Amino acid sequence: MPIVFKHTLLLIPFLFISALHADSPKSLTFGFMPYLTAHELLHKYTPLADYLGQAVGIPVTLKITKNYADHVENAGKDQLDIAFMGGSSYIELVEKYGKKPLLVRYEIDGKPTFQSIIFTAPGSSLKKLEELAGKRFAFGDPSSTLSTQVPRYMLKKAEVPLEKLAGYDFLNNHKNVIFSVLSGNYDAGAITQEIFEENQSLNLKLLAESPPVSTHILVTRSDLEPTLIEKLQTALYQLKTSPQADKVLSAIGKNVTGFVPVTDQDYDLLRTMLKEIK
Repeated sequence: MPIVFKHTLLLIPFLFISALHADSPKSLTFGFMPYLTAHELLHKYTPLADYLGQAVGIPVTLKITKNYADHVENAGKDQLDIAFMGGSSYIELVEKYGKKPLLVRYEIDGKPTFQSIIFTAPGSSLKKLEELAGKRFAFGDPSSTLSTQVPRYMLKKAEVPLEKLAGYDFLNNHKNVIFSVLSGNYDAGAITQEIFEENQSLNLKLLAESPPVSTHILVTRSDLEPTLIEKLQTALYQLKTSPQADKVLSAIGKNVTGFVPVTDQDYDLLRTMLKEIK
């Protein structure tokens, strides 16, 4: 009996130390769906990963999945410490896997909302959405909020459901949509407001803007240490007043002005839109 008691005492500190290590990962993975090319996403988000790593004292590495579905699955199964989600991907995540701890949502030009843009090539004679009946349309990834889901809602409201188009395709990312429309393969396409403004030099012609919807959201895995979540949130809230703000935020997008609090209810309008197109 004394021997068993002695070994039990030795096990207690070992288990305590192991539990501490389990709560303190050696690195954090920050995952993205491929809404842009891998090269572009790494360029945009490496400064933010470096900033967060310094803020919490744990290296942050970027991980880009091959498609939206894999990204939602990875986040849902807690295979990512931090996950970037578009609104529709976030809604799908919650429906399939339940709620996750929320970090922040983006602030664009001082607001936590943004819009989908339906555009045409320079010189196009198209002036309104109703004129897209019988035309060819370029969407992004089928699961993309602003290059597919919200534009489908816009087209339906304009009485141009998919079956009234001459044709449509899902081109995986926003850059593919832009260049496919410019090349004349499609009459119009849909991208995010952010990407539209970043490519003003191409003289893309604005055809329609969506109602404002809640911006991108960052979530964490379900079992990430609460104190670490708080540190990440604090670092993201404070970024806009940090000396690194210009470097980090301008890399993500010229109109990104910071990160702000978020709740699940912020995505209810988008949920209503998605129900209508289903």
